[in-house]
Amino acid sequence: MGRPTAEEIADIRNKTKIEDAYRKSLTVTEEAPAPAAKASAPKKMAKGGSVSSRADGCAQRGKTKGRVI
Repeated sequence: MGRPTAEEIADIRNKTKIEDAYRKSLTVTEEAPAPAAKASAPKKMAKGGSVSSRADGCAQRGKTKGRVI
């Protein structure tokens, strides 16, 4: 085993800093982000109406009983 390289020396010097940062990350939590802005009200759409008002006219209510015209 020879002398440690410059990279190994830097690792040894930074080891305590890395360990301290790791321990701190386990105990200290960051503040939660602020909640997002509330969504706006949905856009008002036209009403659908009743079923009979939407019919296309080929079937009258209560008169077809499933028969083919």
